[in-house]
Parts: sequence; C-alpha cells; structure tokens
Amino acid sequence: MQVSIIMPYYNAAKYINETVDAIIAQTYKSWELIIVDDCSPAPGTNDILKSIAAMDSRIKILKTKKNGGAGLARNIGIEAALGRYLAFCDSDDWWYPTKLEEQLKFMKKNNYAFTCTYYEDVNENLKPYYMMKQPSKQNYQSMILGCNIGTPGVIIDTQILGKRYMPALRRAEDWGLWMTYLKEVDYIYTYPKALWKYRHIPESETSNKWKQMKSVVDMYKMVLGFNLVKAWGVCIFAFLPKNIWKKMRKFI
Repeated sequence: MQVSIIMPYYNAAKYINETVDAIIAQTYKSWELIIVDDCSPAPGTNDILKSIAAMDSRIKILKTKKNGGAGLARNIGIEAALGRYLAFCDSDDWWYPTKLEEQLKFMKKNNYAFTCTYYEDVNENLKPYYMMKQPSKQNYQSMILGCNIGTPGVIIDTQILGKRYMPALRRAEDWGLWMTYLKEVDYIYTYPKALWKYRHIPESETSNKWKQMKSVVDMYKMVLGFNLVKAWGVCIFAFLPKNIWKKMRKFI
C-alpha cells in the first residue's frame, strides 16, 4: 500500500539532498514523494528541484501560486496525494531507514489509523542532543494544552479517516490538522521509538517566540472556536506553563 510523503520546500537547498536521500533509503519501497515549492526566491531553485526529481521516479515537484507558508504547500501536496497513507517530512529533517516500515507495521498490527513517533532534537549537523517522547496516546482534550508531535513523525490512514487539510495559518497549522482529526477519532497513538531527526535551525520559522505564542492563539480561535479572551487565557495560563516546563526538562 502506497505512502504519499508531503514535503514543503522553501530555500532549503543546504539540506534537501540529505533529507531526500533518507527517504530514498527507506526499506519500505511503496511511496511517492510530493515536494511543493512555496515560491522560493533563492537563485537556482528550479535547477535544484529538477535535480532532486531526477534522483528517483517516485518524486514529484509541485509549486504554489504564491507564497503561503508550509501549511498551504502541504495542502497542495495532500490534494495531489495518491497513496492510502499520508506522511510528512520537512525539507531539512531526516528519517531513519526503517521509519516507514516500522511505523506501518505498528499501525497494521494494532489497527491504528493515526500515529506518530518519538524523535530526536538535533543540531544542524544531525547530532542528537535530546529525545522527544510523547504519551502512548493523546486525545483532543489532552492536546489542547500543547502539541509535541513533530509533523515528520505522523502517518494517517486516509482510507479510514479521509483527507483533511491544514488551517490557513502560518504557524501551528500542523497542530490544527491533528486537532481536526481528533474531533473525529479517539486518539493519536505513539510508536515508542525515535524514527526521525528534527533539525534545529536558529533562523527558522519557529525561532520567534512571540510569533509562536500568537500562532497558538490563532489556532485556538480558528480550529477550536475559542473567542479571543478564552484563547489568550488558555495560552497564558495553561499552554505556556506546560510548554516552558517541557523545554526546561531538556536541560535538567
């Protein structure tokens, strides 16, 4: 059964070859990789993506009509996806070779339609410094207070759950999609093994803490239907304390 891997691309020439090499090296071979260029302005982008497409016949290149952020790019990929399973990988992250094989076995064995995995926080050179673990299962209510699910760790069985799309947000759009699915399914289940690496880049989209906090409020309003006062209240008095403690644990 085919897996459609959705990858947004924006000025990631420095890392994308390493990322795509890791996908091509997967022991599970039935996949397509849909790379969606979000109107990257960097010189040579078209040549870079052409060279990536030439690496494997299972790779497809699409492009947004205008720059809209990773969520918009992923939605274009989701719409074009032909596989039963949806997976995600960002253009600067990295998968272990058995990532798809192990996670799909876990899903089939337990009849799970919505899963994620542990992952490693790594530096720009892919050197790990922390393992991010999730609870064995999470539901809609528990995930209101925060999301530690990395997008490249998620696989969705669309034959069971159908296709859903990310909300029109620049940040927290992936969390918004998980919450949308959790309105319909009881849990997202965790495969308790680190199967991929999250590369931390200081100047990346997620490095601005104020923008991150505002994105949480926007997600609460758009996806969960909170009014402005409730959204800020939950963000300040519940989301922030929980997530500050989560970050502190990495250094304890």
